[in-house]
Amino acid sequence: MDKVFTVGVFGLASNEQNTLGSIFKLAASRSRQYRLVTAAERDKAEIILVDADDPNAVNEWRSFSVHNTTAPVVKVSKAVPAETKETYLRRPLTLKRVLEILDRVTIESHKYVPELVVGGDGVLDEETNAALRDAAQSAQQASRTGVKALVVDDSLPVRKSMEIHLGLLGMDIDFAETGEEALELVKTTVYDIIFLDVMLPGVDGYKVCKTIKSDKMSKNTPVVMLTGKGSRFDKLKGTMAGASVYLTKPVEPEKLAEVIKQFKLPETKSA
Repeated sequence: MDKVFTVGVFGLASNEQNTLGSIFKLAASRSRQYRLVTAAERDKAEIILVDADDPNAVNEWRSFSVHNTTAPVVKVSKAVPAETKETYLRRPLTLKRVLEILDRVTIESHKYVPELVVGGDGVLDEETNAALRDAAQSAQQASRTGVKALVVDDSLPVRKSMEIHLGLLGMDIDFAETGEEALELVKTTVYDIIFLDVMLPGVDGYKVCKTIKSDKMSKNTPVVMLTGKGSRFDKLKGTMAGASVYLTKPVEPEKLAEVIKQFKLPETKSA
């Protein structure tokens, strides 16, 4: 699913704003697209660019940010500090620099990773690979929420996809490749949410789910079944086993986010 992110600007010469407009037009066929908004619309912008080399622009942005603090900020400058936690875009503005920085902001701040389809098997192009690398790095650096998740799946690509998804939400994650491993982990750890494949080596996901739901320690933990078995009969078996939600792979990022949000875990309460 494509998305257009709105970009508000403080400062920047007219020629640089024209450059941004041209870059955004060239990127109009990508999954991440961008559109400049007027000064009057900056309070609704999803990303803010500030000319860090212009004191007047910085002062204007600071006054604006007193009442508008939700949009992530990218500072535009000729020189980027060697050590900084802020996001910088170095002058001169080039297509590669602009899109790399803005794409990273959409992943880190907006958790927008349409490339991250759980259980997908498509061939990945260079842009998709770059987005996934950024997403993996952001997931490692995301602030932890204290939410504990267990992912049970014998597929390494699925485990890696879930590691990025849940990592971006600040969750601490344990992994199990078999039903037996999962049940051992559940004996010693109280999880906030469990993602469970159906087709597992040894004990299958239905039996694992039943055991989880019959245990006093884990019976209230939501279990989301992630499986390639999508028939009505399979879904009924999942429901009878106690699954909270039954998702059929491949699972689009928006669907997974929607399901996680419904359980009102700490990361999603404020969303």
